[in-house]
Amino acid sequence: MSSKNIDLVNLRQTLFALLKPERSFFAVVIAYSVVIGLLTLAVPIAVQTLINTIANIASTRAVITLAIVLFSTLLLSGCFAALRMRVMEYYERRIYARLVADLSLRTILAPHSYFEGSQNTSITHRYFDIMTLQKNVPSLMVDGIALILQMIVGFTLVSFYHPFLLAFNLCVILIMYAIWRLWSTQAKVTAVRLSESKYTTAKWLSNLASANDFLKSSSQFDYAGKKTERYVSEYVDNHSRHFSFTFKQVVMFLVLYALASSALLGLGGWLVIIGQLSIGQLVAAELIMAAVFLGLSNFSHYLKLYYELYGTADKIGGAINIPQEALEQTSKPAPAGGALDFNKVIIKRKSESCLIDKQIAQGDKYFVSTQTNWTQRSIVNLLKRYEVPSSGWINLDNSDLSDYDTYDLRQAVFVLDRSLIIECTIEEYIHMCVPDVTTSEINATIERVGLADVISSLPLKLKTPISSVGTPLQPLEFILLKLVVVMLSKPKVLVINQHFDAIPTIRRERILGVIERTDLTVLYFSNAPTPAFFNGIIELESKKEPQPNVNTSQEAEHE
Repeated sequence: MSSKNIDLVNLRQTLFALLKPERSFFAVVIAYSVVIGLLTLAVPIAVQTLINTIANIASTRAVITLAIVLFSTLLLSGCFAALRMRVMEYYERRIYARLVADLSLRTILAPHSYFEGSQNTSITHRYFDIMTLQKNVPSLMVDGIALILQMIVGFTLVSFYHPFLLAFNLCVILIMYAIWRLWSTQAKVTAVRLSESKYTTAKWLSNLASANDFLKSSSQFDYAGKKTERYVSEYVDNHSRHFSFTFKQVVMFLVLYALASSALLGLGGWLVIIGQLSIGQLVAAELIMAAVFLGLSNFSHYLKLYYELYGTADKIGGAINIPQEALEQTSKPAPAGGALDFNKVIIKRKSESCLIDKQIAQGDKYFVSTQTNWTQRSIVNLLKRYEVPSSGWINLDNSDLSDYDTYDLRQAVFVLDRSLIIECTIEEYIHMCVPDVTTSEINATIERVGLADVISSLPLKLKTPISSVGTPLQPLEFILLKLVVVMLSKPKVLVINQHFDAIPTIRRERILGVIERTDLTVLYFSNAPTPAFFNGIIELESKKEPQPNVNTSQEAEHE
């Protein structure tokens, strides 16, 4: 959400929507807090009763009985407080599990275009705001609700002592409301902007880590330093603006605490002097309101926690609302063969278009020559159902691509390139793609593609952890590891991109011989086709589409 256009109403709705599934926890906590608040009144009531007892009858038995009743009441209150804490512990586990599962599923189901080219990957940083919901909400629900209930019960009870005390309490409540309303909107807006600054800085730090080599020169180093300073300055400025509003509330609540405490003592003392209030009532009122006013001095702390939740709602709400892919779920089984039929398929990009009209039999293998990189990328996206053609259709195993379950289709089409994977061990990566494969099959296939010596040289062999780009394997070795997965998983269609051309000629021709002996349908986008292999070369030509004549269009409109 742009910091220039923050819709606080929408953010409040988003916040409540995030917390709604856990509303049963909140209902239990509020119920416990009500009981605790009522039981806590036993202290001032007991003190008032004790003073009256000593003043009137001075009975030791009555004092002992009163002490036992007070102990039992406070012990019961403590039990409810412990139960309340346990309920919020369950809440913290529940909201973490639910939101992490939701975010991971929505990230997986996001359309290919959303994360293409490593864009929008920083949205996963918003996971850390789940901790804000874990930390702030329990504090608000336990201490914040307890404080509000304490105020309600305390103000209500003391108001029955005298009409003047009722008027006094109403004045305190109105002043509290005025302090909150005066700066709450600005505090919420600045909390959202502060959150935006935090994630902008986190994204920049991630960029520094991912482009570490690029920055190791004087000009780039200076640029990185200046930009880091700019992000720090933006964060500090937003933090200062947010603090300016919350600090004003802190000061005003502290002033109100001092004024209200002294005013109550003066008003209560005057009422005792004129005989409108007893000593016991004054002491009870002071005890009740002392606790209320002490909580009042900390009220701004809970408001600050509440404001932070608006920044959390902005970030987690944005992550949960990322676009989702429309998936085809059908009862048709996965394709049994790899026969491809491009029937008058037209793909377009800006002012260029390319016509593909070709039938490829099961097991046929072709080099594909293109004039532009976007053609290859579009064909891969079509086969994976990330895109649909501008016109025409594609059949796989005599059925349209849309007839298959989307994930079954993508399992049947493997793209051999240098795309990222998740961090795991070599063995985990292979088992992730081919769950039922045995170690002996893995070793035999590694030997076939010429990767055995590389794996054997690694200290942990197949247990070696690899990064998302295959490190510690070299880029070409990473491609060969993916070829191992191809041989083991046996997809119906294999698409190879130009990165395969970088393999030394002798080794590449040996691997092409291995691929040629399989029954895979292969499309190899190559800048160096090898005539000795495969069934031939498919040449794709992109052409410029004619642009409408602007002058002619304007003349036609004029006429």
